[in-house]
Amino acid sequence: MAKLLGRLKGSLGLLAGLWLWAGQGIPYLFDWDELIYASLARQMLASGDPLALQINGEPFFEKPPLFFWLQALAMAALGVNEGAARLPNAWVGGITVALLVAWGGRLRGAGFGCLWGILLLTGYLPLFFYKTGLIDLLLNLGMGVGLGSLWAAEEARRAGRSGQGWRALGALALGLAVLAKGPVGLVLPLAIWILYKLWQRDPPMGWGEMVIFLGLAAAVPLAWLVLEVTARGLQWLAAFWHYQWGLVSTPSGHPGPVYLHLLAFAWGCFPWGALALAGILERIPRSIDSAAADLTQRAERLLLVAFGVVLALFSLLVQTKLIHYTSLLYPIGAYFAALRLQGLVAEKRGPSFGETAWILLSGLGWLALWLLLPWLGSQDPALRAQVGAALGIPDSLTGRLALGYLQAEVEWPFFTYGPALLLVLGGLAWIRARQSVRGWAILLLATGLSAQLAWSCIFPRVLQHTQGGSVYFFRQFAGPEPALSGRVGLYGLRSFVPYFYGPLRVPYAAKLEELAAWQAQGQVPDYLVTWDPFVAELTEPGIPVAAWQAVERRSPFWLLKKT
Repeated sequence: MAKLLGRLKGSLGLLAGLWLWAGQGIPYLFDWDELIYASLARQMLASGDPLALQINGEPFFEKPPLFFWLQALAMAALGVNEGAARLPNAWVGGITVALLVAWGGRLRGAGFGCLWGILLLTGYLPLFFYKTGLIDLLLNLGMGVGLGSLWAAEEARRAGRSGQGWRALGALALGLAVLAKGPVGLVLPLAIWILYKLWQRDPPMGWGEMVIFLGLAAAVPLAWLVLEVTARGLQWLAAFWHYQWGLVSTPSGHPGPVYLHLLAFAWGCFPWGALALAGILERIPRSIDSAAADLTQRAERLLLVAFGVVLALFSLLVQTKLIHYTSLLYPIGAYFAALRLQGLVAEKRGPSFGETAWILLSGLGWLALWLLLPWLGSQDPALRAQVGAALGIPDSLTGRLALGYLQAEVEWPFFTYGPALLLVLGGLAWIRARQSVRGWAILLLATGLSAQLAWSCIFPRVLQHTQGGSVYFFRQFAGPEPALSGRVGLYGLRSFVPYFYGPLRVPYAAKLEELAAWQAQGQVPDYLVTWDPFVAELTEPGIPVAAWQAVERRSPFWLLKKT
């Protein structure tokens, strides 16, 4: 058994990367974030300039370029497609799992390290996020390696060694985290580390060590900024910092209740979210009461501080409530879930009543989703519209768009019920044997496979409803031999579909006044792509711009041609 665990420990990172890569490119890229990032990489390849972050010919100041460089490398090797855009996170996921297995093996043995990595790969939200093309997973890896290296440097100091190599590695990792998503990559880990040191009552770094560490961490993003200023001038730097300051000083929408991130973690990390919270509550008193913490307890203190800081910061202080902001909770939570699960199996007992109730409740929630989507999608479009009306979709712009998405023609074959079937089979096996390794193994295998199947057969169809018509129309104008000739524009709502699936430059107008400005400048495109609610205002007589003629409809999207 020890040899088997040792072999699995050595190869689990590679297996994780392959697990995440499987089917990764099947769904369309999600509008907005995935499409924004992939479009930046696409335009970077087209320009041949790795410092040129642009969308639609306009400079992009929101993020540093590290993730886009990785996407551009993948696209250069595999072509401009969804799989290449998401491939960096398969690499990131594989590296993350390999590191968790190695660190967990040092703390609690090879079996625990493997369990930690397996849990991260079988929870619903963690698995879904590692298959996307979002930046946060690369940011988390950089911050995690930085914090882990600082911890390793402290442990080396306790053993009488200098730990300078570990501190240098930590500084480099945090510098790369900043190069992935900005100052948060350094500020958040340092806040966690300072609180951890206060808890430990350890002496802080010396002033000289601190200056060297921060200098090394800052050198990576500063090197990029120097290159940008050299290429684009000080005005670019001023615009970049103005935007970064705006992110901190002004809300950017997406509000939500204070408990949103905790609920998303507990429900989204099915089936082990409840175990993670129970494991955290179980370890806090032990960590506080221990007079002389050993190596494992010190590591757990760091993880507890990191979990608390991330949850408190994004729940209480940050007004924008996007659940991927707290994705660092997933690998941390998986540790405490593995700890709790290992204890339950060793004692041959099932989870507590509260844990069991939450696992069943959250599982039923996911099951309802996997049943509802295929059932609704397979109904007649008119019936789908009636269901939407029955659900109280209002007669507003948002409501009319939702009804249009529901009426889109998409095939939903019977196998799309596969995720629900796998979840039912795994859940029944777990209910019968939740005190044993076998019951948990079947449940984790079932949830992992059902998540993979949902990604490959449910998500693509949902995106066909919400983006399929737009993708189809813009693809007619892309490529070396486009099916339609002429310039195409986007009218109505903001979308980033055209900049990945269509031409590199697609003008956008939100109102008729902007179309009139195009007309005055002689820049009206030959075609427009828009949504149902905007067709009437573009085709009715008497509008202040040239009228448009409907060419084709793919609900709720329209292709219009200038008359």
